[in-house]
Amino acid sequence: MRADLGVIGGGLVGLATARAYLEEHPGASVVVFEKEPQLAAHQSGHNSGVIHSGLYYKPGSLKARLAVAGATEMYRFVAEEGIGHARTGKLVVATEPRELPALEELERRGEAQRGPGVRGGGPPRKPGEEAPPPRTAAPPPPQGGV
Repeated sequence: MRADLGVIGGGLVGLATARAYLEEHPGASVVVFEKEPQLAAHQSGHNSGVIHSGLYYKPGSLKARLAVAGATEMYRFVAEEGIGHARTGKLVVATEPRELPALEELERRGEAQRGPGVRGGGPPRKPGEEAPPPRTAAPPPPQGGV
């Protein structure tokens, strides 16, 4: 067998590499070598399906930039290919007052990553009513999703 490119591994990275090569070299021939009887048999097949927002990473860091760029590219790809998905956003809840500083930091990071849309929780309730979480932060779409 003769091919322009041989890719070892039929997981996420191998298949993405093969796809990218074919996009750059239309008409090329690519062979993907996979030892298992099906593709994505290992880690790639155990993916949770979550599209990460990058909320937990320092704004401007490589991880944050890649998470945001990856989410943007994933939403573009699934829309083009007609793959079902949902832009659900992300809900982060502080359940105790001591967690508020960390939640405020996540709120700051969310705003730095994507701008307005991260928001604090609702108003306090009257005594005797069930209390809401002290604060919540929900970054706007298109960050988190499935």
